Amino acid sequence: MKEELVRSSSDKMLAGVCGGVARSFGIDPTLTRILWAVVTLFTGIPIAVYIVLWLVLPIDGGGTGFEDLKRAFGAGKSNPS
Repeated sequence: MKEELVRSSSDKMLAGVCGGVARSFGIDPTLTRILWAVVTLFTGIPIAVYIVLWLVLPIDGGGTGFEDLKRAFGAGKSNPS
């Protein structure tokens, strides 16, 4: 049975996308990373897919990449006047 598609917080190199995809489909994360790299070399499309998945997939037990960016850049804080 497939697990929910989330980013991995424990098996990650950059943002945990490949680790989460591998866990969801029940395959080895190293194989997923190698396949991702090979396809990227020939097409370049997986770079955009990786960024989108990083932004929209929640990390297991946490928020999405959008929420991480908001926290990092202080969006949502009120400006004192």
